[in-house]
Amino acid sequence: MISLKSVSKFFSIKRGMFSREKLTVKALNDVSLDVNPGEIVGLVGESGSGKSTLARIVMGLYKPDAGYFTFENFDSRTMKRGDWQKLRQELGVVFQDPASSMNPWMTVEKIIAEPIVIRKKNLSFDKMQRRDRVVEILEATGLSAADLGKKIHEFSGGQRQRIAIARALVLKPRYLILDEPISALDVSIQAQILNLLAELKKQYGFAAIFITHDLSIVRWFSDRVAVMYLGRIVETAPAGVIFEKSRHPYTQALALSKLDMDVHKRDFYTLPGEIPSPVNAPPGCPFAPRCTRVQAECQRAFPPLSQNDAMAAFHCFNPVAA
Repeated sequence: MISLKSVSKFFSIKRGMFSREKLTVKALNDVSLDVNPGEIVGLVGESGSGKSTLARIVMGLYKPDAGYFTFENFDSRTMKRGDWQKLRQELGVVFQDPASSMNPWMTVEKIIAEPIVIRKKNLSFDKMQRRDRVVEILEATGLSAADLGKKIHEFSGGQRQRIAIARALVLKPRYLILDEPISALDVSIQAQILNLLAELKKQYGFAAIFITHDLSIVRWFSDRVAVMYLGRIVETAPAGVIFEKSRHPYTQALALSKLDMDVHKRDFYTLPGEIPSPVNAPPGCPFAPRCTRVQAECQRAFPPLSQNDAMAAFHCFNPVAA
């Protein structure tokens, strides 16, 4: 299990180009989240809500300023360099733009084999075994051994993402970070990649944090959904119920803002106002300035998440949850 415990992450920025004054950006603020073995956890929210920062904390690219996370028997507060290497062996990453994360001068075989080469001191792969593993994973993603000698510019966007997925899975990790893996693709290709990920999950049994802004996709692909707003998780619940029976006003607003494929049924509801600056976040609940049911308590303190299967953080009475 991956478990984040009250994790916060702050960044210092200058007020202006010539100013010495530094401001603090609260990218994550007291975030707790569990990812169980074999579970797909969807992470949704507007841009700037902290989704990618949370993923980078799990990958070890950022160190929490408060709180910690555990991975199996590892604890981020006491992990050594060798521990991080073992963790990353169990954690694959698929980025939004596959081309930008690959060396254009490397062949497909070298791109996919890169995680094995980096960890060759800890792995017992000879050249033949390494090639066999690369071919196995490549074929599992729908490509073939005939593509091994090609370079990335010879492939379409969907094929590039298949190669990126193969690279993430070549060590057969138990967890994946899927950071907007289909948002740069055409709609027809998006469905193919999602179906591929679903089949690969059955085959390899990995769990994943699936970051996306598309509510229809996260509802279909995820087992559980966590909704983020301005660095906090405001609600988490099983994917099948979170948007139909959501309790938090922000989740309800997201559900109302979805676009139906039928143009005659489209709902163009938009949230009032804009997401506040993480530099000057409002006290209490960060959604209070945009909430239609704001109460006095909302201005004073962030409400705790309720402790049940569908956890939500709100002070106001919600008729849907009654």
